[in-house]
Formats: sequence, C-alpha cells, structure tokens
Amino acid sequence: MASTSQFIGLAKSLPAPLQRFFARYPPAAILPENTPKTRYQEERPNPFRFYKHPVTGKWQDPVYSQRRQAELVKMARENGVEDLLPETRKGTEYKLAHRVEHGLRVKGTGVGQKVKGHIHERHMIAKMETRRKAMLDMPSLIKRWKRRPSCQRTIVHSKSSFPFVNYRPPNYHCVWRFWDMNLLSSTPTNINMALISPRNPSMASPEVATHYQVLNLTPTLLDTQHDSTPLIKRAYHRALLRNHPDKVTNSDPSSVCFTVDQITTALTILSDPSCRAAYDAALRVSRPSEKRDGSFQIGVESVDLDDLAFDEDQECWYRPCRCGNEHSYEFCEADLEEFVASSSLCRY
Repeated sequence: MASTSQFIGLAKSLPAPLQRFFARYPPAAILPENTPKTRYQEERPNPFRFYKHPVTGKWQDPVYSQRRQAELVKMARENGVEDLLPETRKGTEYKLAHRVEHGLRVKGTGVGQKVKGHIHERHMIAKMETRRKAMLDMPSLIKRWKRRPSCQRTIVHSKSSFPFVNYRPPNYHCVWRFWDMNLLSSTPTNINMALISPRNPSMASPEVATHYQVLNLTPTLLDTQHDSTPLIKRAYHRALLRNHPDKVTNSDPSSVCFTVDQITTALTILSDPSCRAAYDAALRVSRPSEKRDGSFQIGVESVDLDDLAFDEDQECWYRPCRCGNEHSYEFCEADLEEFVASSSLCRY
C-alpha cells in the first residue's frame, strides 16, 4: 500500500480544481480509519447528488453542477484518479452501465433497426444506383439514337400540346407546340410554291391551299391588328377542331380537310413576322402566273365574330381600318338580327 507521502506527492501534481475538491472531500479509500470528516462533508456527504434538507424537507441542487462534474471527471480520468471521485452520472462506469441497459437511446440503432434519417438520405442510394445504370447504358443509348431517322430526332414530346388527348396523327410521334416551332424545317428561304392557290378556301384542295386558307384568315385582317398573335392562335385552335378526324368523318365528304402538319406549318409561318413577309412576297410573285378562273371577286371580306374586338360598354363589335380609326366598322346585335331577317325573306 502506498504511503502517505506518496499520496501527498500525487495530490500536488494534480490540477488545481482537483486539489481543491480532494481537500474539501477527501476520499475514504486513502484515509485512515476514524478520520474526522471535513465541514464540507458534514454539510453534503456527496456533492454530486441532490440533497434533501433535514429541517425544511426541500430538495437542493448538487454543490457541483452537471457541467462542473463532467469537467472534474475528465480531469480525473486524464490523471488516473477517477476512482477516487464520489459516485456521479458523469462517471465512465455509470455511462457504460447505462448504455448496456438502455442502449444508445437513438431510434433505429438497435438490433435489426435502421436510422430513419432525412428523405434525401434514404433515397440517395437508389438514386445513385439509377444514375450508375444510366451511365453504363449511355453508349448503347447513343447508338440507338444515331440509328434513328433524322426527322424523328427533333420531335418534342409533349402530352399537353395537342387538345385531343387520345388522338395521335399517323406517322407522327407527337404534335409540336407553337413556341417550339423553330424545330420545323419550313423557313422563309424554302417556301413551297405549290402551296399557293386561289383566294377562295372552299375552292382550294388541301395539297395547294395557302397558309391563310388553312387558318381561314386573310392578310388584310392580320394587317389591321396591332398584335396578330392572339388572332392567329385562335384561328389555329379553330382549325384543329374543325379538321379533327372524328369531325371530318362525320362531315360532308366534299368539304376540304387539312392535316395537322399543314395547320402547324401555317401557324409557324404566319406567327413569325419575317416568315410571313417572305411568304406574302412569294404569294405576290406567283399570282400573275396563276390561272384565273374568271369568277367574280367581291370587294368585302368574310370575318368571324371571334376575330373582332367587342366593346362591352356599347355592346357592339368593331374593327379598325388602315386609316387609323379604331371603330371604322361597327355593328351590334340589332344589325345582325336585321341581316338575318332580310336573308330569310330573300329566296335567292
């Protein structure tokens, strides 16, 4: 057994907080029997535990807080005198026994359990595996893509770009959206002159119909609009509905039907000012060489009510003129009723 002088030399080598603690609460293991207690030990036998006052019966906090207890245990462990400290929850033996009894107290760390983690952590392994397979399949994908025809490589797949969900045109994988029309091959420099035909849409066949006839529009009507884009879009949707396969099969066989490709190309050319200007120039150049049928051409145009602006205050439709007057052409419901009544009385 070590002598008292050895204990004194060991005590002097300890840090100052441990020296003060052992001076106030000397351990019984190194003291001889019948050694009187210090006044600190008489007041608190264990400074690391809660104390119930014998007179008031109230519980008092420990002399050393949990943080100070942890600091003392750490210093005592580093100097090899942890066994001389009183019993505390910060001690190494107590923590090991508590962990053996209760585990880590973290959900999912038991036997056969997994830590829940964040959602991105749980899905990370599956995502990385999918990415790895995609990278391994990339060479074969590139080979399959190169073997495809060039006309199929520029197709934009869009489920919501066509108003008919169950309709798919023949030999087409999808229908282009009007803002993806730059993928089409029609440009102002390669306008097909065979698409130019007489002015009357009802007299033109689908193969030789102009873009204006496909959308049932006229150049004059577009010139009078400040922004012709909404008008062209409405005409585009009307043309799609009018030439839908279900409606075409039930309609008159003599009526003209345009394909989705013709309607889309017409929208592309007429929506772009530069393309439309080149197309109009091509129309003007080709008109002298066309064969005139000698039919009488009236000096008015046929327009749709949806293409005209509506004044809610005056409850009338109006159309501007090239002169700058916004209400150059104006009529209301009474004018329409009068026209319908006069038309019903006329036999011819």
